[in-house]
Amino acid sequence: MIYAGFLLGSLGCSGASGGDEQSTQVGETTQTETDASTSEDTNETESDSETGEPDPISYAEPGEFGVGNVAIDLADPNGDRDLHVELWYPAAGAATGAGQALVDFAPDEPDATSLAELVDLAPDTCVRKTTNSDASPELAELAGPWPTLVFSHCHGCARFSSFTIAEHLASHGFLVAAVDHPGSTVFDQLEDQLPPIDTATLELRRDDVMRVIDELLDPAAIGLPDPFVGLADPDRLGVFGHSFGAVTTGMVLQDDPRPTAGVAIAAPIENPLLPGVTMAGITEPLLMFVAVEDNSITEFGNTAIRQNFSDASSPAWKLEFADTGHFGFSDLAGLSDYFAAGCGEGQRQTNDEPFTYADPFEVRSLAAGRVAAFFALHLLGDEDARAQLEADDPLLDVKVK
Repeated sequence: MIYAGFLLGSLGCSGASGGDEQSTQVGETTQTETDASTSEDTNETESDSETGEPDPISYAEPGEFGVGNVAIDLADPNGDRDLHVELWYPAAGAATGAGQALVDFAPDEPDATSLAELVDLAPDTCVRKTTNSDASPELAELAGPWPTLVFSHCHGCARFSSFTIAEHLASHGFLVAAVDHPGSTVFDQLEDQLPPIDTATLELRRDDVMRVIDELLDPAAIGLPDPFVGLADPDRLGVFGHSFGAVTTGMVLQDDPRPTAGVAIAAPIENPLLPGVTMAGITEPLLMFVAVEDNSITEFGNTAIRQNFSDASSPAWKLEFADTGHFGFSDLAGLSDYFAAGCGEGQRQTNDEPFTYADPFEVRSLAAGRVAAFFALHLLGDEDARAQLEADDPLLDVKVK
């Protein structure tokens, strides 16, 4: 198993109407509709007058904004580690709903063919093959600066590995930047050229994330499209990551004072087999996800996550997802054998019994809502988000400290 290699070799991934009639139906308002609208307005007014506050935002549902995404390249002025970054952001108007094909994230050969072949064979029941975001629409008319998040992907994954979470966050007003860690992407994995999972690689990944933060916060940034320059809010900055990206998130929180909250998905931040990060070095609020049936990091890794939670500074949250595999949180779940842990039929790592993994679409949606609630609480100051973060769900066991 992939992530077992991470842990056991270091710990990081594994009927049509006539025209006039139609005009009446669409362009005119009936008395019934008027009465219903008046009733709704009255009820809404009464509700608002009772509380004096608008209804709380539901972070489990998509937010009020359409979502756009655009790719940028950040040149390395000191070497050969150029960074390819995807920005997800609140867009003007509602999203068209057409979305983009997953394969559009790899427009150049040979990566385009490699990804297209995998997507063509991958099960629709696991892999999300189309986004809800539009390519490069205008930014939403939302006063800046914007709360900003940086995402770190797993070992052998990609900047688009968790686009479900990214676009959900953007719909709620966050600017999200996701970086391809050079040498550690799905395309390197396909060529069997991944680097070792060790402290040196971890430090490179930390530096990648910190460089993205540098660029986002630079008022004279040359690597960003003009509308994004100076848009990121230095006082509302968070980081999150999956698998080796969770460890990367921990090291960034430990070594960079700018992010003020983080989410670690399906990997322990402090790992006895991968030195470099300690829970004692992290004081920011943390949200940790455990995939209970994680056949990549196995129970060894999950035990380490639980210990991380025990050792974490308060406040911290641990959400355990039942029947979920390592890649159940990823939009690439089931893309290939490498990403199999979390898709379809499997064997429980807890007791070796056969079972069916939780629906990855349900897992990703649930995860996205909790991540949004966490960052809304800590970066937006929305106290109503706390109850949503901690709410019961049939898939979840929630612990708070």
